[in-house]
Amino acid sequence: MTISNFAYRILAVASAAAVITVGGCASPATVHPVTVSDLGTASRTASLEASLARPGVATFRRVRFAEWTGGRGSFIDRKDPRTAAVPEGSEQAVIYAYVVDHPRFGRFLIDSGISADLEPRLGWIMRRGVKDLAVRIDQTAGGWLHGETPPQAVFLTHLHFDHIGGLIDLDHATPVYLGQGDAAERNFVNWVLGHPADSILEGYGPLREWAFRSDPDGTFAGVIDVFGDGSVWALHVPGHSPGSTAYLINAVDGPKLVVGDAVHTRLGWEQAMPQPVAPEARADAEASAARLRRFASAHPAIEVFLGHQSRVGQAEADLR
Repeated sequence: MTISNFAYRILAVASAAAVITVGGCASPATVHPVTVSDLGTASRTASLEASLARPGVATFRRVRFAEWTGGRGSFIDRKDPRTAAVPEGSEQAVIYAYVVDHPRFGRFLIDSGISADLEPRLGWIMRRGVKDLAVRIDQTAGGWLHGETPPQAVFLTHLHFDHIGGLIDLDHATPVYLGQGDAAERNFVNWVLGHPADSILEGYGPLREWAFRSDPDGTFAGVIDVFGDGSVWALHVPGHSPGSTAYLINAVDGPKLVVGDAVHTRLGWEQAMPQPVAPEARADAEASAARLRRFASAHPAIEVFLGHQSRVGQAEADLR
C-alpha cells in the first residue's frame, strides 16, 4: 500500500478496522475520470539542464497552510536497519502549496493546501486519525484566495489527501494535473480509508495525466517541458505513489525544485533515511529519492523544497 505517511499513522489508529478487511477489497485511489494532459511535451534531462543556463521568467513562493506532529515512525521506516541510529522522537510536518506566476501563461498552484471542509468529507477512520494528530490549520485554501488571483491550474505532486484537500475551496472548473498511475493505483487501503480523493474531487472535470515517456538520459523516470519554453518541468519520480511528480521551476531568483513526498523530510533528504512504503514500491521510492539528491547536488543553484519540512537554513517565515 503506497499511501501518504500521514495516512500510515491513521492506519495505525485504525488497525482493528484493517484486520476485518478481506481479499478482493482492493480498489483504485479514485474512480474520478482521467484523461491525457493537454499540456507538456516529453523531453529529457539534458534539455532541462540546458534551460538552467537561461534567466528564469517565473516567480515562485511557498505558502504554509497547516501542521501536525507525529512520531518518527510515521516518517521513516523503522523496520529498515538503516534507521536504527535515529533516536526516538517526533517530527513536525507542514502542509504546503506553491504559487508560480508565469508572465505568459498565468498563475498555477503546485498542490492545493487544505480546506476547513476536508474533515467532514473523510471517513470515520481518517477523521479519528486527523484528531489524534492534532492537525493545526494556519489558513485554508479558501481563506488564502481572498485578495489573491485564482490559479489557472493545479499541478499535483501526488493524489494523497494531504496534498489535494485544498481543491475543495477552489473553483471546480480549474484543471488539475497529476502523474501517471496515481488515480488507478489499487490497494485495500483505499477501501479502508473511504476513498477520500473521490469526495475531494467531486465537481471537477477529468484529471489530466502527464504523458511521461522514458527519459533518454536515464536521470528521471520521465521529463516533461510543461509550457515548451523551459520555464517549468514535471519530473516523474515514482515510489511514494506510482505517479509521484516533482516540479522544477526556472524562477527569476533561481531554480526551485519541489520534490513532493518523494522526499518529505530532512531525515530523508540529508540522511537518506527510507520512508515507509509498501515492499513492492521500495526500489522505486529509493531510486527516485537518490535521483533527486544527485540532480540537486550536481546543480547547487537549485533550491529544494521537501514535501512536509523545510531544509536546514530554509526560512519558514513569510509563507503567506
